[in-house]
Amino acid sequence: MKNVSIKNIAQKIALVSATAGLSLGLINSASAADESFNASMTLLAPITITETNALSFANTESGQLVDVTTAALDSTAAQFTSTGEPSTAVTGSVVESNINMTTGTGDDSTKQIVVDTWTFGGDMNGSGVATYDGSGDLSNLRVGATAHVEAEDIAGAYSGAATFRVTYN
Repeated sequence: MKNVSIKNIAQKIALVSATAGLSLGLINSASAADESFNASMTLLAPITITETNALSFANTESGQLVDVTTAALDSTAAQFTSTGEPSTAVTGSVVESNINMTTGTGDDSTKQIVVDTWTFGGDMNGSGVATYDGSGDLSNLRVGATAHVEAEDIAGAYSGAATFRVTYN
């Protein structure tokens, strides 16, 4: 019977493992393939927006709990014009989910009216989607909303600001 040392077995296993790994590496690289690809980009005309009419709500008597809505198609809706890449689709949106119109000084809740539920119309569909004409113009972008008047809101002139955004689709 022949004596085999553990050292010899370990050396043989290491040699077989290294050879197998090298063989697998050769097989994998031999079966690889390369394909070139192209990259492209179009730079679109910058979008400009101009407010032509501020959003306003009907005068309402204080001391009432009432929602006052200005529809996107009302003459008192916010109105904008925009220029951009001709014949390209865009989406109009209001950045804020709601705003506070305030009167007077301080942040007393009796001097704040919440405005939300933005609606879209004019050249935009109800989701705010529109397409620039062949000259890159949109002339009738409209935004409506709802003002939530609370019974404890004090009399006064209220105002606030929201951000209308137009982005390429």
